[in-house]
Order: sequence, then structure tokens, then C-alpha cells
Amino acid sequence: MDFIGIILFISYFLNFGFIVFILFFEQTDSARRFSWLIAITFIPIAGIILYMFFSGNFLLRYKRLEKSIKHTDSIFSDFEQRLDENADTYIENGGPYLNRHLPLLKLNKNYAHSSLGFSKTVHVFTSGEETYKTLFAEIEKAKVSIYLSYFIIRNDNTGKKLISILAKKAREGIEVRLLYDHIGSFFTSGALFIPLKKAGGEVHKFFPVTIIAPYALNYRNHRKIVVIDHSVGYFGGINIGDEYANCSPKQRFLWRDTHIRVSDSAAILLEKCFLSDWYSSKYKTKQEIRPEPPEKNAGSADLPDIPLPPICCNNIPMQIVTSGPNDIKNDEIRDALIFMISTAKKSVHIETPYFTPDPAFFSILKIAALSGLDVKIIIPRDWDKFYVKLAAMPYISDLTKKGIKFYHYKGFIHSKMFVIDGEISTIGSTNIDTRSFSLHFELNAFFYSQEFGKTSEEIFIRDLENSIPADPDAFAKMSVFKKALCNFFRLFAPLM
Repeated sequence: MDFIGIILFISYFLNFGFIVFILFFEQTDSARRFSWLIAITFIPIAGIILYMFFSGNFLLRYKRLEKSIKHTDSIFSDFEQRLDENADTYIENGGPYLNRHLPLLKLNKNYAHSSLGFSKTVHVFTSGEETYKTLFAEIEKAKVSIYLSYFIIRNDNTGKKLISILAKKAREGIEVRLLYDHIGSFFTSGALFIPLKKAGGEVHKFFPVTIIAPYALNYRNHRKIVVIDHSVGYFGGINIGDEYANCSPKQRFLWRDTHIRVSDSAAILLEKCFLSDWYSSKYKTKQEIRPEPPEKNAGSADLPDIPLPPICCNNIPMQIVTSGPNDIKNDEIRDALIFMISTAKKSVHIETPYFTPDPAFFSILKIAALSGLDVKIIIPRDWDKFYVKLAAMPYISDLTKKGIKFYHYKGFIHSKMFVIDGEISTIGSTNIDTRSFSLHFELNAFFYSQEFGKTSEEIFIRDLENSIPADPDAFAKMSVFKKALCNFFRLFAPLM
């Protein structure tokens, strides 16, 4: 056998071995497994390399994650025990509204281990402009600590302004910790963070990908968290970059997003999530993680000279729910969303920038529509990723036939919001796609407040007024070539 023959034999053997592994040992859903089988079959060797890099089944740093999560749980155990005791009392006097949504609260507690926290005020931002205005002003007022975690930090005017403020606070002796996702911020030069490091701030990458350790490429931290002085927290869909504030010179469309500001115990629960991610990135597996208190007196959570947005609700109970690929058998946020939809009596209103639902999510939406519920979904008119739009088209076409009404926001809507019956809602970082459901580290807050549910519904209605109904025959009107392209990308939707 000549050299080429040996190479072909080895390639065939490897392909066959990986196909057998995926068929009999891969634990993910059938759709993802089928996508990988097609990739490995039609692009031998290259498909194997893609599988090793993107499937996330190789060297995921489970030990480090488990250690950091366990340690963070131990730090916050007493605090969460007090929250659980308070929750029991609150539930006993919760009235008809809370009783109606008690199963969701119990699901998130038993499944995602999420305690019920409270926020004295919840402020809702509906643009990057107002988010940065308030966030940067509040960082300027920090007295003790500033913790930040972002998927994307751009090396642009917004990114430079944030680093400048953080460096100033670090020089003042404030504890500054910044965590950013290596792949999400892949094109951001490390030079951006030098002023902050020189000032004494700590900066770390989440799951850095290197030539010798490339296998975590597909499992990224998509959360956006800021906690200031252990008393105020921010989260939602807004990263750090000019496009989020609609001030980028390369801006191709209007960017619409949703972000949340909370205080009190809700902020402490956000801090727990941050520290879990921080420890998994900063400390080596064998290195001891120093304990630190989860709560410090740092002053008022609502300073009168901070430019707060007009959308505000008071005394809101909520659960911070996280999910991630560290537990491949569980999809905590996805399952909570599915449960919310299953309990709807009148309406299901959704805002999402991407729409390639997995089979379970597709089914619950179809069932909701066929049972007569008012199901409306706002998606972008101007998409930032053309292939995701193409992959979404067949799903949209199929569900439109079942009675779901889709609307195109005039621009790019990056908001991730669900409102059920106009009275209960969730907002966070989770998109309707397999990547968010199973591959990314995500965070959503579930709000148990009729007032906040009404506020969320009002935001949805305003966005609806700035949207146009999707053409139900858009997919049918496409050329044969474009339909084929859509169906091709849909095939790989579980990997997008």
C-alpha cells in the first residue's frame, strides 16, 4: 500500500470511528448528532476537526468549573438559606397571582437551584444609549468594588471610555474585576485593557482558546453582568460597543436592546453568578480559592444623582437562573421558558434576535398557537448574520402556518424577552437557538410581579408598533435556489 493509500485508510478508519461514537455514545439531542454525522460524512477529516473543536465534548475544564461552582455555593449558602426562609413566608402570603405562578418558581428552585430574591427597584433600559449613561455614572460613584463580565467588549469609543473609568476607579483603590469572553471579544486587542491592569484592576479571559488547548472553542460565556458595591446589578442583552448605542460609524441598522438594573438581594445573586465564572477563569484547578463575604455594607443602592431610566417597578421578587454546558443533560433556562409557554392562558409574546428553535421548543410554540393562544414573535428586519436569517426562514414559515404571527422590527432587535398573559415575564441573555439553550453560559431573570409583567407587555406593544407584519408567504415566494440554501442552513441550525 502506497503513502496515499495509507492516508486514505487512516482517514476512513477515523471517520468510521467518529461516526460510531456519535451514533452510540454522543449524549446530545438527535438533531445535533445528525448534523455532525452529515458534516463528518461529507467532509472527511475536516468534519472530525470541526467536531473536536465545536462539539464541546473534549476537555471542557469540567473539574475547574465544578470546583468554582462548589466553592461559590459554599460562600453564598448562608445567604441563600436566609432567602429561602424569607421566600417561604412570602409564598404563604403571596395571594392568587403568586399561587398561579408558584409551579414556575418551584421548577427554577428545584431544577436550577435558584433562590427567590428581591429588588427594591427594577429599572428597564431599552437602548444602549441610556444603559451606558446610567451604568458609567454609577461606576463613577462606586465605593468598594466593581465586577464586570461581558461576552463582547469592543476596542472602540465605548470600550475605551469604560476602561478609562475603570482604570480611574482602580487607581482610587476600588476593587475592579473584569471578565470577558475570549471568542466573543476575539478581535479586541489586549492593549485595550493595559491601562486598567496598570492601575491595579484585574482582567481575565473566560475559557481562553490556544493552540495547545483549543477544545473549549464552542462553549462561551454569553452573560452580561455588572455588580457594583455588592448592592446594584446590571444584566440583559447589551455588551460593550458603539453599535449597542447606535453610534458606530459602521452602523448598518438601528440596534434595539433590553437591559435591567436591580438592587438588594437580587444584586447579590448576580454577584454569585459572576464569582462562579470568575473563579473558573482565574484560578487553576489545584490552586486554593480564597473565600470572601458575599455581602458588604456599601451604601444606598439608589443614588439620587444617577440618571435612571423612566421605566421602573418597585419591590420585585425574582429568580436569577443560569444555564451552561457544564451540565449537558440539563437546559434550565430553555425548560423554564417551555414551562412558561405551557402555562399560558391568553398570550405568548416573545422578542428574540435569532430564531432556530430546537424540536422541543418548536413543539411547545406550535401547541400554544393551535390551542388558540395569541402567539406573537418579534424578530429583526435587519439581521446581523445572513446565514442565521436563512436558517430561521423555514421555522418561521412552518409556525406561521400554525397560527403564530411574526413581526419584523424596523432595525435589529437584540432584546431577549418573554411575556406570558401580560403578567409574568423573563428577560436575559438567552436567544431561541441551540447555542443559547445548550452551548453557551446564559442568564435570565424570572420576575414574579404583575406590575413588572404589565411593564414588559407595554414594552412589547411599543416594539410591535415599530414593527411590520412578516409576510406569511415569504418562504413560498423564494426561488428554488434560495429555498435550498435556507434548508441547507437549517440543517446546521443546531450548531449555529
